[in-house]
Amino acid sequence: MLQHLEKLKEEKKSRMERAGDWFVNTLNPSLESNCNTSFNFEIGCGHGHWLTSYAIKKPRENFVGIDLISKRIEKANSKVEKRNLSNVCFYKAEANEFLEFCDFELSNTFIMYPDPWPKKRHFKRRLIQFPFLELVAKKTLLGGKLYFMTDHNEYFLWSRTMVSDSKYWELTEEKWPHEEISYFQNMLPSNQFFCASRV
Repeated sequence: MLQHLEKLKEEKKSRMERAGDWFVNTLNPSLESNCNTSFNFEIGCGHGHWLTSYAIKKPRENFVGIDLISKRIEKANSKVEKRNLSNVCFYKAEANEFLEFCDFELSNTFIMYPDPWPKKRHFKRRLIQFPFLELVAKKTLLGGKLYFMTDHNEYFLWSRTMVSDSKYWELTEEKWPHEEISYFQNMLPSNQFFCASRV
């Protein structure tokens, strides 16, 4: 058991070091090129279609997308290279860990079609939980937004209630900020969304 914990600790340390290199060598130069200190953040970016499109529309802002699947990140990065964009970056990471390692501030966060984990015994695996909402909030500029979209009605209600009950967020009537069909939206055309502001 102790050996297993030591191994997990070493693996996390290795991921932290890799992330640190990426922050220094990729994200920081991207932010500096736009004189920015914060970025828009998409969790579960898929192939990067939506975020790349948004970055093109907002060339003075910076964008970061993360996903757990390497092939998606590779495809997302190829979009950046083909379009010669300097204000958007993609990285393979888990959301909580990325936020834990990150020393930069978030302007806005976008979460589209996360796994709803529909069985009650799996609810603890859902991304939207109070510790996660606190972690995102602590990294977000005051007034920064959290946008959430899902095709799963029960998860929508769960997440909206969680955010409403969090002392760090206040639900607002903001519209979805960028109308561009995402990879997941093509597969899941029915959706609901909400927006909350960092308080």
